[in-house]
Amino acid sequence: MNPGDLVRMEYIRPGKETTYYEEDFVAQDKICLRTYKTLPENIVEHLSRALQSQNLIKSHQRAAAISKTYFFTEPFNLLEFRDRDGMLLGHYSDIGEPVLQLSPHTYQMTDLYLDVWLHPDGRLLELDWDEFKDALQEQIITPRQAELARATMQRLVREAEQRIYPAKYLNHFDGMK
Repeated sequence: MNPGDLVRMEYIRPGKETTYYEEDFVAQDKICLRTYKTLPENIVEHLSRALQSQNLIKSHQRAAAISKTYFFTEPFNLLEFRDRDGMLLGHYSDIGEPVLQLSPHTYQMTDLYLDVWLHPDGRLLELDWDEFKDALQEQIITPRQAELARATMQRLVREAEQRIYPAKYLNHFDGMK
C-alpha cells in the first residue's frame, strides 16, 4: 500500500454492533499499522462534544484529526487527537486484542471495553470500568479477555506514571512519518 490509500478497520465491541472506519494509510511494518484521518465537520462537532462531556478536552477545543496506531503484537491501540492547528489534545487507547490483518486493505480489532486518556500534561484517566464490569458479568467477554484487559490497564497506568507511555510506542514511528 501507499500513503493515502484507504484502509478499512473492522472494530468489534463484543455485545454491540461492529463499526467500520475508513482511514488513510500512513505506514505498516510487522509491529503496527499507522493511519490518519482528517475529520469532516459534522464528525468534528459530534466527537468534540463527546470528548468535552467526559472532560477529556476543554469546551473551546475541537478534535479535527486523529492519528491511529494499531499494534499487531500489543493489546491496545494508540490514538492522537489534534485540533485544526495540529495541537495535541490528548492520547487515547482502546484496550483490546492485537489487530489482525484480514486482507491487504482490511484490519480487525476487538475492543475489551477498558480505555485510557492521557492529557498533554501527563494526567491519565482510566475509562469505562463500569462497562467492562457489565460485559464481564454478562459474559460478553471471556475470562481470558478480561484478564488481558485488566493486565493491560495496569501496565499502561504504570507506564504513563514512568513516562514510558505513549513515547515508547510513538518513537517507533519516527522513521514512518
